[in-house]
Amino acid sequence: MDKINLNKDTQLVINSFFKVKTKKNLAKFIEDLFSPEETLDLAQRLKIAKLILDGKTYEEIAAEIPVSTSTISKIGQVIKFGKGGFAVLHNSTKVQKVKEVVKT
Repeated sequence: MDKINLNKDTQLVINSFFKVKTKKNLAKFIEDLFSPEETLDLAQRLKIAKLILDGKTYEEIAAEIPVSTSTISKIGQVIKFGKGGFAVLHNSTKVQKVKEVVKT
């Protein structure tokens, strides 16, 4: 049996998402790739990360999203010690909102 090569597998995932060019195709891809429960888990993590980056407390987040504080803490640790991916997404969302306001 081959050893697991996480870098190769990570690249496969990255390249697969990158190849999906439109939101419509991305939605189809996500529905095929993830179960509804997995999609919910991912969505909750994204919501938690956004709220943490917006400055909400863990208690405020727990009141808004039905997850344990340990899950919130886990995402907080990823934000604090991870690679910065949540911050990239959060900052790009802010930039997009500013562009939309400027256009109007």
